[in-house]
Amino acid sequence: MRHGICNGAKQVAGRESDPVFQLDREKTALIVVDMQNDFVREGGALEIPDARKRIPYVKKLIQGCRDFSIPIVFVKFVAGPQRTLVWNWSSVISPPVKCCWRNHRRYYPDIGAEREVSEIIDEITVRSEDYVIDKYGYGSFYNTSLEDILRAHDSEHVIICGAAMPICINDTVSGAFHHQFKVAVAADATASFAEESRRYSLALFRAKYARVLDVIDILQELKNKPRGTCVK
Repeated sequence: MRHGICNGAKQVAGRESDPVFQLDREKTALIVVDMQNDFVREGGALEIPDARKRIPYVKKLIQGCRDFSIPIVFVKFVAGPQRTLVWNWSSVISPPVKCCWRNHRRYYPDIGAEREVSEIIDEITVRSEDYVIDKYGYGSFYNTSLEDILRAHDSEHVIICGAAMPICINDTVSGAFHHQFKVAVAADATASFAEESRRYSLALFRAKYARVLDVIDILQELKNKPRGTCVK
């Protein structure tokens, strides 16, 4: 066996030739991870510039899922006021910066205004029928109600997008997989801290955890009648 990541699905010209499952819009939910001011906005305490490039794709995916009446779950990282282990690796969580603390505001130059640091960016509209859950660590499933929400909607498939690889997105993809959900990662709607991390994460997902598709391909597949699961 060659060293490195072995691809779990055959690829032809960058696209799957033999997907391990087909998305079924009747059993699919969308998870939008950490598209928050302190990650996405210019001047954010943990700014991810790539996340701003992903905003149009995230919005397109959200609207497409709304058109299919697919449930949408927004997940937010929240910190403070008491110190937790994650602070050791992200010193900006500590005062006085207070990255992603509740009820803390920061000025962001790209919009020329202050916003609550932990809130979802202005460009994304959260509707009353959507779910918003807080997490105090990297993974969206750890100590949250995410699995309960998905089971309540009889979801078997999840689409994951947002910010960012290789940390919170990777932990969320792994969590979904280990909770026995079939995962599709929206590549062009998912940000990364660095290009190297992006390449590695997407290769890892393809090999062992998830299908990796662009938004246009996800929406086209949701539009089509499911053809059933391909058993390996």
